[in-house]
Amino acid sequence: MFNSSKIRALVIDDSTQARKLLRLMLSELAPDFSILGEAEDVDQALLMIRQYNPDVLFLDIEMPGKSGLQLAEMLQDENFNGNIVFTTAYNAYAIKAFRLAALDYLLKPIQEDHLLEALDKLREVKESTDNKTRLKALEENLREERNEVLCIPTQNGSEFIPLEQITYLEADGSYVQIHCVNNRIRTVSKNLKYFEGALADCTNFIRPHRSFLVNLDCVTNYSKADGGFLILNNSIQIPVSRERKQSILELLK
Repeated sequence: MFNSSKIRALVIDDSTQARKLLRLMLSELAPDFSILGEAEDVDQALLMIRQYNPDVLFLDIEMPGKSGLQLAEMLQDENFNGNIVFTTAYNAYAIKAFRLAALDYLLKPIQEDHLLEALDKLREVKESTDNKTRLKALEENLREERNEVLCIPTQNGSEFIPLEQITYLEADGSYVQIHCVNNRIRTVSKNLKYFEGALADCTNFIRPHRSFLVNLDCVTNYSKADGGFLILNNSIQIPVSRERKQSILELLK
């Protein structure tokens, strides 16, 4: 009998060694987690998910037969409300796709500090928040490098916005305003540091000021007036802080 007060997890990976390692790490680092069982492929995992209805899946992406992403898609029709933490050996580009889609992942070989961070998130969030939209964003990002989308939380779940439609992001206390083309604005209950991390691998997004992240593709000019500012293609002026001015000028060359 599993303790109902614990967070109940399944480990899904075709590698016996990978499952064993993650189980040992969870046993040592997370006594408040119960491992319900292990599965080595999607079909076996699906049966166990229906049987146990776990709180979280530690799900490998690349498995023979059906992939972890395919299993995640199948769960949309299974009334699965648990969270998914993908485990992957994908390269840096694919990791960027996960960040933009706001999906949790652990890069193999799994590092202790990264696992601890993921566990803290799982303790805070009891149920998934619109995995369907985030998976769609992930698939979009993986399909084509320039067709990237950012997944943002909304009152009704999640929404994804193509990066090319974002002109700049502006800090507003503990919120961020995402300014898009056609003067469309989305206000998100996240700080600017969160989005700086999500966009860290997107070289066309720069931070000229502590309160702004700017799409470099939307910058048309730089003015030295008033301490320096960027002029966007919609005539918006974005200040450039003194300590960031030299690096910004290097990027604009």
